[in-house]
Amino acid sequence: MSLAAVICAAMAPVAPALAMPMGGNYTGHVDNQTSHPLGPNEVKIQQMASGMNTGPGTPLDGAKVQWVETVTLKKGQGPVQGTITFTTPSGATSSAYKGMATTNPQGLVTARGTYQVTNGTGELAGARGNGKFSVAYTSKADFTGEWRGEVQMPGQKSSKR
Repeated sequence: MSLAAVICAAMAPVAPALAMPMGGNYTGHVDNQTSHPLGPNEVKIQQMASGMNTGPGTPLDGAKVQWVETVTLKKGQGPVQGTITFTTPSGATSSAYKGMATTNPQGLVTARGTYQVTNGTGELAGARGNGKFSVAYTSKADFTGEWRGEVQMPGQKSSKR
């Protein structure tokens, strides 16, 4: 290889890591909840919850999960928004999320929406991505859900799936 070819190869830009399909399932429990009546058939709920994520083959498999959110329900439905944080032994990543929540006749909530990765620490610093989530309460304080999207992990070269 000529010297010119070596110099050109050294100066070539490095391709950024590609966003890869990634997802997981989580279980959670509401640890703290405060309700604020806003009017007839309308309530604002602020809550914190914690749980675990499973996502075999992903960097977030086994992560501890924390939610801080606000939902405003009018006649049993309305917007939800908050932050979800996944914590692993090697770092953490946080995502802002928003969506719509609905309450069934038994008083159990379901929600669907979108998320945007906003922050990362440790080995997850620089994580970026977005996707969709869904959640369904199985009791007044317990829920299950899933998330799916395109996530670019720092230094990621290919999907681990």
